[in-house]
Amino acid sequence: MSKFTIEEIIIATGGTEIKGGGSSSAGLFAEGICTDSRLIRAGNLFIALIGEKFNGHDYCQIAADGGASLFLISDPTALPDGTVGILVPDTLAALQSLARYYRNRMHCKVLAITGSVGKTSTREMITTALSSSMITHSTAKNNNNEIGLPMTILSAPENTELLVVEMGMRMKGEIQLLTHIALPDIAVVTNIGVSHIERLGSKENILSAKMEICEGLQENGLLVINGDDELLKSYVCDQPSRLSKYLGVTSFSHCSRATTFADYCVFSDNVVLTDQGTSFTASIFEKDKEENRVDFSLSAVGSHHVKNALITIVCAKHLGIDIRIVREELKRFMPLGSRGSVIQTKHYLIYDDAYNASPESMSAAFESVRLLAGARRKIAVIGGILELGGYSAELHRQVGISAAISGIDQLYICGENREDVKNGAMSIRPDIETMLFEKVSDLVSGLISGLLPGDVILIKASHAFEFEKISKEIIRIDGPADNIKLEGHIVEGQG
Repeated sequence: MSKFTIEEIIIATGGTEIKGGGSSSAGLFAEGICTDSRLIRAGNLFIALIGEKFNGHDYCQIAADGGASLFLISDPTALPDGTVGILVPDTLAALQSLARYYRNRMHCKVLAITGSVGKTSTREMITTALSSSMITHSTAKNNNNEIGLPMTILSAPENTELLVVEMGMRMKGEIQLLTHIALPDIAVVTNIGVSHIERLGSKENILSAKMEICEGLQENGLLVINGDDELLKSYVCDQPSRLSKYLGVTSFSHCSRATTFADYCVFSDNVVLTDQGTSFTASIFEKDKEENRVDFSLSAVGSHHVKNALITIVCAKHLGIDIRIVREELKRFMPLGSRGSVIQTKHYLIYDDAYNASPESMSAAFESVRLLAGARRKIAVIGGILELGGYSAELHRQVGISAAISGIDQLYICGENREDVKNGAMSIRPDIETMLFEKVSDLVSGLISGLLPGDVILIKASHAFEFEKISKEIIRIDGPADNIKLEGHIVEGQG
């Protein structure tokens, strides 16, 4: 928990000390930061943030009653009697400045992750793999915005050695703000997809917004990119000198142009998926050193987890962590709920990836189900993908095409663009079975009545569709597994 003297808060924020009636600041310090008066603890610094629908200044007295020791405010009239405040023009900017001050005071390494798809899964895998070697603190839930990121930093213990933060964005300039708060030593960009294309207009604009992460990258910092992403690969190859001191590249193949000048390259082959997990071989190249081939196994199922593991390996190499330790720690990694969990019921195998969706993650999920199912019947339960704007119809059509190419046998589709998904699938395979539904409840009823023993079921949609309820309903009706296992399927050089 962060601790600050009143002098430190003033230095960090540029604020001015003010006092309520009968108060004294002698020896006063804050222990912990709070922005929600309902969660206040004795000794906290209460920061009165102002939002569209709330004003934290209205809750200062409640925070004082709860034991807040100091107040960071922009309205001096809100300071309770008998307390001490620091007056600033903008409490959100002051929160961010305080987080940057604390980040520098900790002297820890900061690893920041952004990308259109896979930020949270990558963050969780890195944290799992590296936390036994370094005292690690990481982003919780989706606290990856202009409030969540500073609060993540300020919640880190004083003795933190590695801080792993996630950076989300909806518009250009947001990553720029976050990276100048976190000042990362390692910046990871997982991919450039079409999430938020409705606001940014093109993948090239999304790339530009994501690469703002490099602006805060520290001297001798490491940039890690997915070398299979053509936009990312071209970006670093065109002007490598502008990015960072060090470059790490991951790929499912050995053909990336970026590898000619990268400091770390990690490739995968021998990828095997079963209902119990994923295994692969990593070829690890470090500049001026011999190739090192290491076998890895994950409890998580899905080729996209291999990609995240490759990123984890590069980060570990740069931090000087023994790859043998990373290999053992990765064995226990499990994805968060509804992010690619494999659930065996009595008669079915469920691939629950319902937490969120993008066209890219849809394609990856179809491929994972293909590898898992083998000759078994493959059912895809699909909801819509949000925030695609004018691109929505065509991108949903591409989802249908991907499903058909991956050999999906039946599609249960919900959402405004369900006809587009159907048309895309049937353009490749006119005989593919497609069932369309307006309501999720009707989809569930239709799905359960149509399932056959042995079916492998993918469940995936944008989070707003609440598709995570579908797997729970199947489990409730079908009951627990009888320990049925699938054979592994191997894919050379790809995921």
